[in-house]
Amino acid sequence: MPSKPLEASKAMAQFLRQRRRELGLTLRQVQTLSEESGKSIPHSTLARIESGRLDPGVRRLHQLLRLYRLPAQAAGDLLDLESVAGAVPFERDPLKLRDAALAAWRAGRVPEAMACFFEFRERATKAAVPPAIRHEAVLSFAVAASSLGKHRISRHVLEDLLLEKPGVPILVSTLIQLSVAWRSLGSTEAALAFLERAAVHVGPKDHRRRLWVEHQRALVHIDLEDFDAAGRHLALALEAARKAKSPRDQSLLLISFANLAYGRRRGGEAVAAGRRAAEFARKNGFGRLRLFAELETARGLQLEGDHEGSRKLLRSVLADSLTTDDNVIRFHAHYYLWKTELAGGEPARADVELREAAYFVRFVDQSSPEVTELHRHLGRDVMKPSP
Repeated sequence: MPSKPLEASKAMAQFLRQRRRELGLTLRQVQTLSEESGKSIPHSTLARIESGRLDPGVRRLHQLLRLYRLPAQAAGDLLDLESVAGAVPFERDPLKLRDAALAAWRAGRVPEAMACFFEFRERATKAAVPPAIRHEAVLSFAVAASSLGKHRISRHVLEDLLLEKPGVPILVSTLIQLSVAWRSLGSTEAALAFLERAAVHVGPKDHRRRLWVEHQRALVHIDLEDFDAAGRHLALALEAARKAKSPRDQSLLLISFANLAYGRRRGGEAVAAGRRAAEFARKNGFGRLRLFAELETARGLQLEGDHEGSRKLLRSVLADSLTTDDNVIRFHAHYYLWKTELAGGEPARADVELREAAYFVRFVDQSSPEVTELHRHLGRDVMKPSP
């Protein structure tokens, strides 16, 4: 958590307000509890904090997080996500905000998308909004947060969502997304368990959710280096994707085929698969997915020993990521540039890229092999900023 007072945060205000309501507490009750746990926070001050008109300060924020049993890491993740978001949209209709968020996300306009996701979640809390829309808003926010490396806040809000007993479509998607979060945080067992529960609720004609389950199973098996099993699950996912007629899901699957080829150390196959994925994403206007596909292509070029080709492509990815303010892509681009420069016999350049990757990994809390390797080479906790 930051060591100095925070600027007033609309997202943090909403976070604290929703949690207080979930616990069934009034402002005056929180005031009483604050007196018992430390310095009293007047109910009038709490009201200003919850409306976003007053910065709680570090001391009050920590006190409220303890009272509400909220993890400090989740609060920090929320502030990081808010810093990525662009200007607050003028739109007030929740469904139009949802559509705007999804359109911006698919095009790779991350700041615009996050601003819309935040506002969608805020508007969906109004009393007149049906519970299903509110549940969708929470799920959408969690998916976006996880995609930007904030798996802890994603897991937190999804676990709370499960307690609201959402309908089957949202339930299945929530279980699948919890699997994504747990896999990214390092627990393949938890990831597979959530996928098993999700599969139970997938109907025989629900091809899209079926492909999501099989796709995530494949990714878990890639992590476990069980590449034959991963290939079988990807094939099942591809079959379901064709029936679902979902270009975005097909784009994600193509990237995973490149990932599988890289895991098998088949450089030429990884390059070819990555290029197919990048072209498919480009034709369909999936800007962010194109960058991930190009990262896979660059990894394949490294396996093939084409250091100059890998370097050139990674520099291009890095340049494109600047316009979208995407720290996850920046981290991976710098990480693989580090590997490329090392392999190409450029230790000074490699050191620069290593330290750039260490800076951007602060925004990525997944327990990945890349993070582990950075930790080993730098000899410190790469989740913490350099002094």
